[in-house]
Amino acid sequence: MSTLPPLPDRAGPGRPREFDLDDALRDATEVFRLRGYHGTSVQDLIEGTGLARGSLYKAFRDKRTLFLAALDQAIAGSVQRIGDTLAQPGSAKTAIRDTLMGYAKRAASNEGRRGCIMTAAAMEMVPEDAEVGAVITRMFRSMEDLFAVAVIRGQAAGEIPPTHDERAIARHLLCTVQGLRVLGKTGPTEQATAQIIDLTVRVLD
Repeated sequence: MSTLPPLPDRAGPGRPREFDLDDALRDATEVFRLRGYHGTSVQDLIEGTGLARGSLYKAFRDKRTLFLAALDQAIAGSVQRIGDTLAQPGSAKTAIRDTLMGYAKRAASNEGRRGCIMTAAAMEMVPEDAEVGAVITRMFRSMEDLFAVAVIRGQAAGEIPPTHDERAIARHLLCTVQGLRVLGKTGPTEQATAQIIDLTVRVLD
């Protein structure tokens, strides 16, 4: 018997065709992050988004198309959030720490327990699915680039030693982010995740 919690109820006979696509994708993301791609049925998506079956197929054609669209939306939001935090005025070192702490707090929250559609896709579908693999690889590269730029900014300001390899640090920070996303599924405490960040930012010294 499945132990998965019930899907969110978007009750009603189904949204009309003039529904908001972004809202539908966010609702679909919640279903995919909870059940995974292969564990999600079309009926799960109907219940989770509140879309009528006809509207679902008309807008997205099939489950895979909907999944890829939801994945793209989630990636765009995640990369934007990282970029905005890392680009905040002032200390680059503080910006990096704030970015990591954002992931630490989410990992220790109910959101962390629900998981991440991007990390789930990487673990469930790569390397067998080349298309999804390419999407996830581009996301990781974008995140690495953003961290590397922040490290370079910190080096220019004298906060981070110029001898440090910005790419090696960026990859280390990326691994920390992804590790927190996975760890969040187990329900860590905020104190535990904060300790991880304390250790991680020492690579900037």
